[in-house]
Amino acid sequence: MDDVQDKIFDIIAKERRLDRASLTRETRLDEVDIQSVDLVEIIFAIEDSFDIDIPQEEDAFKLETMGDIVDGVRRLIAEKEQAAANA
Repeated sequence: MDDVQDKIFDIIAKERRLDRASLTRETRLDEVDIQSVDLVEIIFAIEDSFDIDIPQEEDAFKLETMGDIVDGVRRLIAEKEQAAANA
């Protein structure tokens, strides 16, 4: 595993009081009973942790599995780094 995935899994486990070891990239958010209110808190925690802004449009950021969140955050981090490099 990598730091991004580890941090995201830690945030989700803490926010939802889940067993961290039970989370995998394939774990679906609905399987661990993450509701929209919970998701908002999780998104804020992820944004703060990685200093990124997660788009609220569903098409821009897929949120069905843990892997979707990890991949989306990695993409946003890469875009932010690319923008900084081009500035």
